[in-house]
Amino acid sequence: MLGADDLASLPRVIGRLGSIVETPALYPGFSGHRNLLLLGRPQGIGPRRVAEVLEQVGLTERAGDFVKGYSQGMRQRLGIASALLKDPEVLILDEPANGLDPAGIKEVRDLLRRLGDEGRTVFISSHILSEIQQISDRVAILARGRAVASGSVQQVMARNRSGRLVVGLPEAQLEWGVVALQRAGFQANRDSDRILVEAPKARAGAVTKALAASGLYLTELREDEASLEDVFLDLTREHPGEAAR
Repeated sequence: MLGADDLASLPRVIGRLGSIVETPALYPGFSGHRNLLLLGRPQGIGPRRVAEVLEQVGLTERAGDFVKGYSQGMRQRLGIASALLKDPEVLILDEPANGLDPAGIKEVRDLLRRLGDEGRTVFISSHILSEIQQISDRVAILARGRAVASGSVQQVMARNRSGRLVVGLPEAQLEWGVVALQRAGFQANRDSDRILVEAPKARAGAVTKALAASGLYLTELREDEASLEDVFLDLTREHPGEAAR
């Protein structure tokens, strides 16, 4: 329960935050510029700040166009502009890439990186884990309202090291490669156009030696690294229920 001091501090805290929830609510029959003016007016935010945030999100040239003519990526950027009107220290964005095509996703990704580079803290809630992996410094995975993993992207992904090597050979040699590795004592199986070997990175030299002894020469040898999606799925199987971010 909030006390009197907590309630007194809320305006100061809220003034430092900006947020959007999934799809921003905009007036399609108004221009992007007018939408922001209307949103900023109750807070005493005028045309100068509106022009600044439009520049920040790369919409200056389309500011006078009706929002109904915007692409989905432009609408998302305008929504982020609305969250920036107060020049907040912290941004909270829910599914900022929701419904976007690849070009729109890149637009939003580049924008969020720029905002982070400005020194802002940007919280992103999303199920598009490939984007989270590319853009985030730190992540948290929630299952049933409880954090089951948190830390840097590298730390969280390291929880799911597979201890497996990916071996590449010319396609005609893949089956021979599996046989050669199995004869050398490795657990190896063909997976489409590659071979997966159950062995840690430290045994890469032994894999190379086994193949070379059979006259087979690698086109690729690397550790099979888990993706953030792999970690998410593994952790949420361990903690069934609604999972997120």
